[in-house]
Amino acid sequence: MEKLIEWLGPINYVTIDFSARLEAGVKQFFNEEQILKCAFHAPQLLNRGLLKELTRLKNEKYQDEIQELSSLGRLSLEFEAKKRNNKQRELKFADSKKAWQIYLKLRSLFSLSNPAKIETRFIQFLSELSLTHWKGANLLKEKCGSFIPAHGLTEKGLKTFNSRVYRAWRAIIRSFRKELEDLKSGFQDAKYLVLMNPINMDRFEKKALRKALVKFPWLRPIRRIMTKFYYQFRLSPAKRCSLNFLLRLVSENCHSWLKSAVDTLIRCEEQIFRFQVLIKKYPALKNVKSIKVVDESTMRKINKLYQTQFGMRTVETLEMRLKYYLECPFIIVPSVLEELKS
Repeated sequence: MEKLIEWLGPINYVTIDFSARLEAGVKQFFNEEQILKCAFHAPQLLNRGLLKELTRLKNEKYQDEIQELSSLGRLSLEFEAKKRNNKQRELKFADSKKAWQIYLKLRSLFSLSNPAKIETRFIQFLSELSLTHWKGANLLKEKCGSFIPAHGLTEKGLKTFNSRVYRAWRAIIRSFRKELEDLKSGFQDAKYLVLMNPINMDRFEKKALRKALVKFPWLRPIRRIMTKFYYQFRLSPAKRCSLNFLLRLVSENCHSWLKSAVDTLIRCEEQIFRFQVLIKKYPALKNVKSIKVVDESTMRKINKLYQTQFGMRTVETLEMRLKYYLECPFIIVPSVLEELKS
């Protein structure tokens, strides 16, 4: 850094990302008022935290229930194959609990030995099914209503009848699981739309976002906060509000990445928006991109150099590669030269 400052001359301001180690190094040469935080990395930091949180919410709302419904189907097959007993299962979701209660009632009903009693009890069971408030009640009644033979159940047809009823129950469970899987699939696209900057969205993306917010209304508060956050970068310092509104994204159970991102943005708020103050003070800087964001293209070049460093067997090769990739003057400090030569 000393050599860089010596080569470039006096540096008034420096723009960095949110790396704590980088900031610690920069603070050895620049005071607090000279350090700006990259306005590109700020939304990126928040988006990464929100993606983790949205993935957690997806699992909470869809994935966990999908897995639970799948497990119910497997358990029922194991019970019918007499590989499991009818002990109470630990279930998390209300619909799964009701579905499993229905299944256990069916097993209890089919445990009777008299076909006539089974038929009578089964008809009564179907008539009372709506009282269970299970969302699959009407579907099960519709599917099973035609299973009873016209001349009544017989000993010979009992096994087939039981099997058909169990299959109907599992088909309903699968249909519920498919609904959740469709929602989960649509949510994958919706979560990226919710996080987009409004000014960077095309017309078709805005249309897709509107549909997504209708399908997933619980994403609307997140979208409103993100829109407000992006808007702060377009306002003057006098009109801009504090980033404390981001705390509405944080809950007790939210992902740690989101908590960390919100805390960092609020703590570094002054540095993030310092470019607005500088532009107001020095209007000539308005169109200077580097005052707002870190040059990612240079960082990519440096990363590429890092990836190919093991092919640099001599100092001359190192110098050649650096000149080729960076396309700018550079200085190799003596300590690096000594290390390379040794």
